[in-house]
Amino acid sequence: MRRTVENELHELKGVFPGLTRKDFYYLDNGNIAVQVKYATTGQYAHGTFTVLIEFPHNYPNAPPRAWIMEPNISSRTHHIYGRDEYGHTEICYLRPQKDWHFTFTSYDAAIMIQTWIWAYCRWRKVGIWDWKEA
Repeated sequence: MRRTVENELHELKGVFPGLTRKDFYYLDNGNIAVQVKYATTGQYAHGTFTVLIEFPHNYPNAPPRAWIMEPNISSRTHHIYGRDEYGHTEICYLRPQKDWHFTFTSYDAAIMIQTWIWAYCRWRKVGIWDWKEA
């Protein structure tokens, strides 16, 4: 099952209404990506997060990867895979073998990423990460 950028644009507009086709682009590795912004509010607010959502060549059989472009994420943070050569942090917003199903869409991934951001903001404020380590 192959999904198009138009499919993903339609799905992501449910979370990011201002997104357009022009926001999608190819990475050097041939994967398609889009950068989105999550604004945090409330008692655990920690500013705006710029996230690159990368669709691997085998998507939707594999989940999108998520990279925090801004702000800089502490290396002590829970549920991260590591950093790229530019210092961007790849987050572990799900357990790929257990929490992802090929019927999920980029909308589902965007909501899971938003949940990771909320957990991160809460951890920064109170020192508690509510997810168990996988």
